[in-house]
Amino acid sequence: MFYEIKPASWLGGKKLFVPASLVILSILLSSCGVWRDFTTYFNTYYNAKTLFDNIEEQIKAQRKDIFAFREDIQSTSSQGARTNPYQSPYQNPQQTNPYYQNTNQTANRSVGQTNNPNFGPGTQLTGQLNQDLTRVIEKCSKILQYDKESGYFPDALFITGKALYYQQEYARAQRKFLELASLGPTKYTLENNLWLAKTYLQLRSFDDGLKLIDSVQAVAQKEGEDKIYVDASITKISFYLFREDYPKAVDGCINFIAHSPDEEMTGLVSFELGRIYETLKDYNKALDTFASVEKYSPSFDTEFKSRLEHARLLKKLNRIDDAEAELNDLRYSGKFRSNLDEVMIELGQIYDDKNQIKTAIDTYLEVDSTFKQTQSAGIAEFRLADIYERKVRDYDSSYKYYNKASGSLAPAEIKVESANRTRNIDKYNQLKVSIANYEVSQLYISDPLRFERDSVDYEVAAKENLDEAKRMLEEQRAQSGQTTTEQITLTPEQSRGQLLVYQQKIIAKAYQDLRQNKRLTLAQLIAINKVPKPVRPKISADSIKSLESQQMYSLSSLFFSELEVPDSAFFYFKKILADFPTKPVRVQTMYALGTYYETINDTLKADSLYRYIYDNFEKDPLRAVVAEKLGLTKKDEKHPVVVKTDDDPARPSYIEAENKYFDKKYDEAIEGFKSVYMNYPKSPFAPKAIYYIGMIYEDNLVQNDSAAATYGLLITNYKTSPLVAQILPKYTAYQTEKIREKTIQEEKQKAELTKQQLDKAKTEAENQKQNAVKTETAPTKPAIADTLNDSVRKINLKRQLPGEKKPQSESDSTKKIKRIPD
Repeated sequence: MFYEIKPASWLGGKKLFVPASLVILSILLSSCGVWRDFTTYFNTYYNAKTLFDNIEEQIKAQRKDIFAFREDIQSTSSQGARTNPYQSPYQNPQQTNPYYQNTNQTANRSVGQTNNPNFGPGTQLTGQLNQDLTRVIEKCSKILQYDKESGYFPDALFITGKALYYQQEYARAQRKFLELASLGPTKYTLENNLWLAKTYLQLRSFDDGLKLIDSVQAVAQKEGEDKIYVDASITKISFYLFREDYPKAVDGCINFIAHSPDEEMTGLVSFELGRIYETLKDYNKALDTFASVEKYSPSFDTEFKSRLEHARLLKKLNRIDDAEAELNDLRYSGKFRSNLDEVMIELGQIYDDKNQIKTAIDTYLEVDSTFKQTQSAGIAEFRLADIYERKVRDYDSSYKYYNKASGSLAPAEIKVESANRTRNIDKYNQLKVSIANYEVSQLYISDPLRFERDSVDYEVAAKENLDEAKRMLEEQRAQSGQTTTEQITLTPEQSRGQLLVYQQKIIAKAYQDLRQNKRLTLAQLIAINKVPKPVRPKISADSIKSLESQQMYSLSSLFFSELEVPDSAFFYFKKILADFPTKPVRVQTMYALGTYYETINDTLKADSLYRYIYDNFEKDPLRAVVAEKLGLTKKDEKHPVVVKTDDDPARPSYIEAENKYFDKKYDEAIEGFKSVYMNYPKSPFAPKAIYYIGMIYEDNLVQNDSAAATYGLLITNYKTSPLVAQILPKYTAYQTEKIREKTIQEEKQKAELTKQQLDKAKTEAENQKQNAVKTETAPTKPAIADTLNDSVRKINLKRQLPGEKKPQSESDSTKKIKRIPD
């Protein structure tokens, strides 16, 4: 086949005939680029685009705060996350408590956030998403590296730039966006400029970034590119928030609200504007702005958070009744049922502030029981514990709920604080028990018969527990039809295991009665280790009083500092001075009492105590401290105790070591101080050298075991040194804590062993029961068994000597123990 082709004039007007195959070949050759785009690049681009769209969708879903400036996929915390006032609402419920003023803060889960606990402010992507972004970049690079003329080249450039941006490779992302811009107008021009502006801001080219953002906003608004306009506006507001330029952030929000085509986003920005006003302490504008959110079309989450923040701010402005009314409206409206836990947390705080303690407790208990295994439950547990500690002074209940909160899903700062307070109450309980034991020991010394009476009472009550366990065991055996023959076949270990089961039941019943505030018997108190076995004192009464005074000082210090109950601290300070006037803690107690008077602004009494210490305790280390308070010495004096030893051979070595200490060369200082007390053990500098070593270990190197060992050396070898009185309370507290930890460990091991014994006893009892069933079905020989038993009894009777009394059973002996009269 041939095609006729009209000739050009320069061919003389002759007709030309061309084969059809040549025409088809030329068409195929001209369309080769299009076909190559479709076959070679389409599949690669399609796969990359599909994967990237999926990743970007996950990024947006995981974004907790759209106003976070930097999106962090590398770690668990957002860079550029806002710190003021976007803190947990569950902090700072009381002004004196840094963990309890929640109502003065803004929402923990800000609007625009998800409830996914794995992501904080900003976007924190998983390692898998980061790897997927790398795969996207690799796929796009196959398009970019071979053919710049490909129709997919601009698409690959843009996707690569965004993927690099999400990976925080801002410089590399910027190069891709600039390269795309150099291609001239494309379908990505406006959006590319937006992402290029973002890279400028991240790379601190603020002027270029803001200028380009303004340009993008203007063009997007003019051309009706609503999505790009919103993105550009949010980016600009986020940048100003990151820079803490709140006035410009306010202008950005107001401008967006005036021009935004997206009603839902307008509500979100309006809520953010209210939070910014709150940061600027313009509370009236903040209230109005939070209230205005509802006039737009906010999302469910935005509407709830704006109303919750409005209620919190009302409370902050002391409009307590208005805040309570709004929270109750949220609680009972039914619309916000999924957020009921947050509302009740705020209501509980209002009841607490209004001193409606029972209502507050009931509210928090409802949250704890209804919303188990949630963040709100953990917060409610902390609030309950705090109320029991501060207002009810029920340290047992407080301890219980602090323990629960420390292991809950509450925010980390609350869990840490709960653990700290648990330790404080632990310390309180230990000190109270220790003081009570010392008082009992003094009583036993003054009245030896009291020890005898208490010992007998203890043994009788302990035996009551044992007898009750035996009675319950026998009753169970009788009900199950276990025969005497079956009981004889039990090993002693099996019998003890069965008995242990019922002893545990007695303990459980005692704890149940305790929880119900029933009066416990002495036997029950012994069962749950509330009453220790009486111990005869092995040291003198004076030594016991010294130890008691130290523990009482530690208790008063605990009340004053950690527990923050100054009235109780004052009571014990006065008691120490009245009951232990000659003990080493006297000076420390007077100084602490003076500090108490300072806290209540009674400087006259404080100065009087300080002056008494200064005038009467020349060698005490606290003399230099009170002298400074009284203005009698300069603050930069290094030596708290003046040692008049100019000719002491230890002096040069001591001063050299001390200089090493002040130069923060701690290891060298330790060696220097060691040489002082080892080479000059009788020098007045020796105890000071040991004291310095302990202080370095404790304060600078944070090696508490080494510090305690060093202080122990000082106490042992230099008992009369004034420095001993200074370190003795904390040394005693440390040793007590170590003993407590060891005891807890031993109790855990004992409990584990008991559990194993119980399990073994249950297994053996089950086996015994099965064996008993088999025995009943087997033929028996009662006549032979009875004959054998009679023979054994006759032999025993013959062995008994004439006139010999029959041995009494344990129960008969116990019955003859009579109570010694008071």
